[in-house]
Amino acid sequence: MTTTTAQTAPPKMPTSADKQLLDFALSAELSVHDLYVTAIDSGMLSADEKLMMEMFSEHHKSYAQSLNGLLGKAATNTRNEALYTTYAGQLTSAQAMNRVLQSIENTMVATHIDILSSLEGMDGATLVASIITVEARHAALFGTLPTSSLSNALNSAATSLAPNAAASATTTETTVTP
Repeated sequence: MTTTTAQTAPPKMPTSADKQLLDFALSAELSVHDLYVTAIDSGMLSADEKLMMEMFSEHHKSYAQSLNGLLGKAATNTRNEALYTTYAGQLTSAQAMNRVLQSIENTMVATHIDILSSLEGMDGATLVASIITVEARHAALFGTLPTSSLSNALNSAATSLAPNAAASATTTETTVTP
């Protein structure tokens, strides 16, 4: 006779422990947003760099808003001053900004992976997992700078990998104008 133990599904909403981790993630996202604003306001960026950093800044702001929405009244909505202070003074040139912001993005990916591994609630886990992929892309883009221009990165011919894509539809061009 085999006995089967019923497994319970994980909770949908964040647990108390999840809320602490998610609030930490929120404070880190607010800090990274503010670091991008500091870089943008420095006056040291090209037009392309400024547009990219404005977009990345908005991503981090959106992550913070999403975490705030999930946490509700449990959200502290304060940036992590230690994180901000550690990096703000290193934003001394456009080249340094690229290197520092890549490091921050990689740090955020590692941080969110650690947080994800401890979350019990599915809503928080789903949100954090979605943040990880975009921040990893941010870091990868910084890894191409300054040897590749943003215009070249965004204006490329691409072939769809979708199984039903038409063979003749092989070019996609995206242009970003200031």
